[in-house]
Amino acid sequence: MARPDMADVEPVTASLGTLVQAYVDEQCGVILDARAALTAHDEAAVHPVRVAIRRLRATLSTFGSVYDEDDAARLAHELRWAGALLGVVRDLQVLAKRFADLDRTTVTESTAGAVSAVQRALGDRTEHDRASAWQDVSIALNGPRGMALFTELARWRDDPPFGLWAARPAKKARAEVEKADARVRSRLRRASAAANAGEDAAVRLMHDARKAAKRHRYAVELAEPVLGVTADEMIARRRDLQDALGAHQDAVVALGYLQRVAPTAQLRATASAFSELITRTREQVDDVSGVLSEAARIES
Repeated sequence: MARPDMADVEPVTASLGTLVQAYVDEQCGVILDARAALTAHDEAAVHPVRVAIRRLRATLSTFGSVYDEDDAARLAHELRWAGALLGVVRDLQVLAKRFADLDRTTVTESTAGAVSAVQRALGDRTEHDRASAWQDVSIALNGPRGMALFTELARWRDDPPFGLWAARPAKKARAEVEKADARVRSRLRRASAAANAGEDAAVRLMHDARKAAKRHRYAVELAEPVLGVTADEMIARRRDLQDALGAHQDAVVALGYLQRVAPTAQLRATASAFSELITRTREQVDDVSGVLSEAARIES
């Protein structure tokens, strides 16, 4: 089957392979076009590339039957590796902004000077850690494994390894979108049940629900030519759910980082302000019921 173009995606006549590959093409293009920027440690390139990697991985999970099974599994594995590398940089970007935005309302019992000291200590630490993470990215992506991944992405864009399902009608995508939606609801129910039972697993299950929400959103984006006007509403609802669950996950990451750097950071900052920041971040992490209530409101 020839490589499809976005202009070929006509819902009535297009094949499932044409529909899926148009989306895959876009994501491969984002990653390949950002290669020089990543080599130059361009901070602005990280988030778009990570999103493209997530979209590709989600597509291979939801619509993997469109492609050769072994090829799809290999690409998914390598994308996960690259995404994890860039994920360290992205987490530190988010943390740096979070800590830079600290103010007297965040650390209420501390003086302005103490808050500034905490900000300086955490700013220095995240900058140091981000430089180290960028080094890891450079070594990896410019090494044999990274070079092979870029070559593979170019192949998937130019000569995709289609399987038997590629010839099916594009309208078949609707069923996969519905399955992805059902997984979101199922994972939210599991997270709520765990929270009601007071289980620590609720936090992990909420994160699983957030990942499922992303996969559903990406499936809707891909299938928009088939879904029509309902796609925008579904995408907006999933984005709202991602935001609600994402704010909680950001707090989880921040708490882990603060606890990890506390022994060294407290030597350079006011200990009471730093401890208060940890306490308030833990309160955000512990507010599982509040986050799940907001999630339920979005889903209703």
